[in-house]
Formats: sequence, structure tokens, C-alpha cells
Amino acid sequence: MKILKRGLKFTPKPGKNVLELQTDIQEFCRKLRLKEYFADKEEQQDGSLVRNKSDFNPPRGRDQHLDGYIETLSKFPIESNGERKRNNISREERAAIHHLGSDTSIVIKEADKGGTIVIMDSGYYMEKVEEQLKDTKYYKELQEPIDENTMRKIQRLVSKHPNCTTEKEADFLTKFECKTSHFYGLPKVHKSSEIQKAVRQQNSEHVEVYRPNDLKLRPIVAGPSCATHRLSEFLDIILKPLCQKIPSFLKDDIDFIRSLPAEIDENSIFASFDVTSLYTNIPHDLGLQAINYWVNRYRDTVESRFSTEFIAEAMEIILKNNSFIFNSQHYLQLVGTAMGTKVAPTYANLVMGFLEQKLYQRIEEQYQTETSKHIKKAWKRFLDDCFLYWNLPAEQLKDFHDQLNSLHPAIQFTMEIGEEQIPFLDVLVKKRGSKITTDIYYKDTDNHQYLDFHSSHPSHTKRNIPYCLARRICTIVDDRETLERRLEELVFYLTKQHYPLQLIEAGIQRAKAIPIEELRAEKNKETDNNIIPFVTTYIPEQPNVISVARTNIPILHRSDKMKQIIQAKHILPSKRQPKNLKKLITKANFSTGQAPKNRIEKCGDSRCGTCKHLTVGEQIILKNGMNIKPNANMNCKTKNLVYCITCPGCSEWYIGQTGNSLCERMRIHRQQIRSVETRQIPLSAHLETCGSGHFLVFPFHKMTDLNTQKRILKENTFIKLFKPKLNS
Repeated sequence: MKILKRGLKFTPKPGKNVLELQTDIQEFCRKLRLKEYFADKEEQQDGSLVRNKSDFNPPRGRDQHLDGYIETLSKFPIESNGERKRNNISREERAAIHHLGSDTSIVIKEADKGGTIVIMDSGYYMEKVEEQLKDTKYYKELQEPIDENTMRKIQRLVSKHPNCTTEKEADFLTKFECKTSHFYGLPKVHKSSEIQKAVRQQNSEHVEVYRPNDLKLRPIVAGPSCATHRLSEFLDIILKPLCQKIPSFLKDDIDFIRSLPAEIDENSIFASFDVTSLYTNIPHDLGLQAINYWVNRYRDTVESRFSTEFIAEAMEIILKNNSFIFNSQHYLQLVGTAMGTKVAPTYANLVMGFLEQKLYQRIEEQYQTETSKHIKKAWKRFLDDCFLYWNLPAEQLKDFHDQLNSLHPAIQFTMEIGEEQIPFLDVLVKKRGSKITTDIYYKDTDNHQYLDFHSSHPSHTKRNIPYCLARRICTIVDDRETLERRLEELVFYLTKQHYPLQLIEAGIQRAKAIPIEELRAEKNKETDNNIIPFVTTYIPEQPNVISVARTNIPILHRSDKMKQIIQAKHILPSKRQPKNLKKLITKANFSTGQAPKNRIEKCGDSRCGTCKHLTVGEQIILKNGMNIKPNANMNCKTKNLVYCITCPGCSEWYIGQTGNSLCERMRIHRQQIRSVETRQIPLSAHLETCGSGHFLVFPFHKMTDLNTQKRILKENTFIKLFKPKLNS
């Protein structure tokens, strides 16, 4: 195993993606039309917390100046801005990245903390993961996936509680395509004594350790499209406000600093506590008991239409149906919650807060009133990390630790004690006499791997990094001498990442000019409803379409209505990050076997009228010799795709697309072949005469999102590529 202490420097510059930019422009124009369309209408709010993304695009002709502005923007040449951007990595480096991403003999993961890149041989990684998955207390092997069964449970939940969800929320929870989650582990290098020792001894750009025995992996279930991910997101929105009711709750390390007193007793000591594998150890009955407790105690915090029964049943579905794949084997998690599901942090917070209520009752019985009040006030927690400053004799702290471990047999705490200082989160808490001071804390394995200045990122992002890092240091460090030392270290780290010294110093001076009281003050985020984000992927060779959108605002302002609605400042440029090194060389999916080829199969439904027209297999070969291979496994029920229809009479082909299922689209094709009055495209007449009413269909491109414009543009791309005569 290798730990790259400085990591891979550069983000490779992606090539031009005209299709994606066209889609982004069309989406921005759609937002403009929506602004105009709803400006003179009372917006009808149904109270939905979540909803499926709408493709509604208001018709043209409502405002001629808006139409002219959109036409100007749409016709702007986007092939290239005429400049050739120089690659920031060599051809050899690009080839090396490709090799690393495709090398199955190694597994590359980001470390659990510290930003370090860890390279492990596949056998070692598989052993470490299977050590966890073979524990039958926590995981169970499955013979087949259970996603369809889970979706049916969610549909029954929504039907059982019709008053708990709006129509849009019900659609969001039940109408989407789900994919099975993948399991992977992030190496906890900061908790491995063997690795920490190697870091100190080798003092190198990279550290080599041969199969460390004490390395643990943090289990992650990657399921951004799994059956329960939308229900989890919905429940998180409902339950998150309850976390604010927990006395010990901390939002982040700055919130922790705000909770610290200026002075404590000189004889006080510091203690930190860490829950062992909190997410995977919470029993389901304890978790559901905690949810019921907080919902019923603060019923006014949770919207009244969400019954306690609905919330509890929804949480139970999420907890008991956490299935995933590792190395082609399906598993079900039996205990705890998945680290990766949206509601997990909120769920863990509420469980810990519930146990703390039991703790407060016990310390009231065991200690005097003043002491119990002090403990409740001094006890602070961020998820599974807990902090306490203790003003009783040190030997009694062990009794308190025992009290913590007796709250529930499945929830166990480790303890660290510091008489003068202790690290907590990213803060080093120190005691000087009776005064508390704070310093920034870095773990031994932290490699300070900040973005390289030569990396392919927007210039404003890189220019702002020195200021943001300096501001964070100025917020945490309150001692002037220590602050100067930490800022000098920052200069060293950033110059190694090729940041200009003048830019670094300007960012530091800007951060130092802000009073620490202002830096630590809680911020109230305000949103401007007039903002229209113009989101594009950052590709240096593409023209700056956003500047075109702003400079052509005078066309829009010829309309009195649009002048009131849209100002240049309302168009917010936003950059989507293309694939960086992490995405190129790391992946959640792990398999030792050869990946099977994508294949088209019949759905097998006896009522399906498409099965007899479907071409099954791994590819089709067109009349001109070109072959088409599917990018995913598909059948007649698959939705949101591009397909190819072949005429059996002349072997010519047609490229089409649909957001509905393939069988629904083919039913329309069959109807238009039979019925002349329903025909909308020449294909129908051709298939009736040349194909005698018959045709063959092969779905070959499954879209990754539900964007209609992107699917249409993808269809046009394939039409240009395959040149089908039947599309004419």
C-alpha cells in the first residue's frame, strides 16, 4: 500500500463538449421563459418539500423581446472561442491517469480524513472489506437484488398515508429509476499506528507501508439512485430541524468555538469521547425509539401533516432495506444505517441526543445540582465526537466514562484526556491558567493537499483559495503569535502548490483585516429569489457564453415587463466541475471478475407488444457496416433512452428517443403504422409499405438524467453520427 503524501497535482483539462453547452444554454433560456410566464400569475404553492424536476417550457410569442434575446443567445457560436488552451499535463501524464483508472490490480481511494490519496493492491483491499461484510451480525448475503421489492414498500407507504404527502412529493418518492448501491471503504490512515510511524520515519512525498494490520476502513454505501435515496432525502428535510433542539448539538467547528467559555477553573481538564462505529452500531429499535421521542416531544417543529406513524414507517423502510453490491455479491445491512444515505447524520444526531437525555437524568441523580448543570452545559457533540471540560477530580472522570458506556450496550465510547490541551474536530483547545485559547489542528497524516495553481479550474476559484484558507485560520486561532506562525506555514504550503507569493499575501492581509468577532459570528443566509443561475461546465476552450448573456441584456430591457424582472446582476454565473483526478481514478464499484457486456433482453411480459419487435443481444450491425453497442442493460420496460428502428424490407434505419418506457413508445409507432390519420413522421408510411407493417427496434443509449433537452440533443448527435435515411 502507498500513501501519496502530496497527491496527484493536476486536474486534466477535458475536451470540448458542445452538446452539454447547448443543453446548458437551453436550460437557462427555459428559466427566463418561466420567469416571464409566472411574473403576472399568482404562484400556487402546494407546500411540497420535494418534487421531480419539471420540463415545462412556456410557449414562444408571449414577449417578442424575450424571444429575440433567446434567439441571439442560442445562435451564438459555441464550437470554440478560437483560442488553443495549452494542456497543463503532458501526454505521458494523461496516459498514466488513464492507466491508473483502468488498472484492476490496485484500488485508489481518498483517505477518510486529511485528503491523502491511498493506493492499495486489490487483494488487500478486498480482504479488508470482506472482514466487515462477513460479520453476520451486521450483514447478510442476498441471492438477488431487492430494489423492486423496496420500491413496492415505498409505494404502499405513500398509499397508506395519502394525507402525509402532496401529489408532487408522492411522484418524487415513487417515480424514478433506481440502481443498486455499491459498497466501498475509505482507509482510516489517521488511526493506524503503523502508518503514522511510517509517515514520521520516511518523511517523503509518498509513504510505503506493506499491508498494515491495524488499518480500518470506514464503510460507505454509495447509492445516489438507490430505491430509498429519495425517501431518505425527504425524511432528512422533515427531521433536520429537530437537531437544533438537542442541547449538545454542534453544527461545525466554528459553532464549537462559539460554545467554549472564555475562562474555566484552573484545575479543569479536557476530555474527548468518540463513539465506536456509530452509524453501523445503532440498533433499529433504538433508532426508531429515538425518532418517536423527538417527533412527539417537539411536535410543533415537525409539519403537522407528517404523522408520527408515517415518519417511523418511512425510517424503518430506509433502515431495513439498505442493500448493496460488493464484488458482484448482493448484501443487506442488518444493523445500523448506511453511511452515505442522506438522512444518516440527522438520524445519528437524534439517536445520540436521545441517549443524552438518559445521561442527564443519571448525572442529576449522581452529582450535586451545580455539578450536573455544569456537565450538561459543558458537554458538546458533533455527530460521534464529544467534548467536555471536567472540573471534578480526575479519578471521577472514569466513572463518568463508565456511565456513558452503560447508556446502551451497542453504543460504546472511547476517551482521551488532556490536562493542558486536546484536539477536537479541527480545533486544538488549550488552557493557559484559567483562560481557554484555540489553535488550528492538523492530523499527522494531513498532507495539506491544496489545489495546485496550475490546475484546470476557473481563475476566480484559485485566486480565492489563499483568502479562504487564511480566513479559516484567522477564525480559529485567537493568539496573535500563534496566528502569525500558522499563516507562515500556509505561505509555505501554498508556494509548494505554485501560488504566487503576492496573491497569497494579499489573501492573508484581507483575512487579517476582519475582526475575529465578525469571523466567528453566526451568519444568516439570505436568498434572492430573482437570481437565475447560468450553470455551465468549466471547459477553458469554450467561449464565455455567460458574458454574452449579460452584455445582451439591453435586448431584453426593450420590454418593460422584462426590465422589471431581470437585471444583469440577477444572472449568476455558476461553473459545474468536470471530471477531476478523483473521479477519473477512483470508483465505488469493485469487482475481481471481468465486467459483463451490456445486453438487450426482452422483458418477458406476456402482455408486452414490443418483445416480438426487439432485437436482443450485445450489438447490432447496420447496413453500412457500422455497429451499435448499448451503454447499459435494457429491455422493453426501460425508460429515458435513444433507440434504433430497422426496416426489415430495406434494412435502412431510424434513430429516435423517448422519456417514457420503450414499450410505450413502440405502441405509438405501431398505432401510427396502422392508422394514417395519427401519423406524424414519414417513418410510419415507409414501414407500412416497405416493411409490411413490421420493424425491429434496438435501444442502445440509456440517459443518466431526465433532462429532455439533453436527450434530444443526444439523439441529434447519433443522427449526425449514423446518418439514418429514415430520419429524413
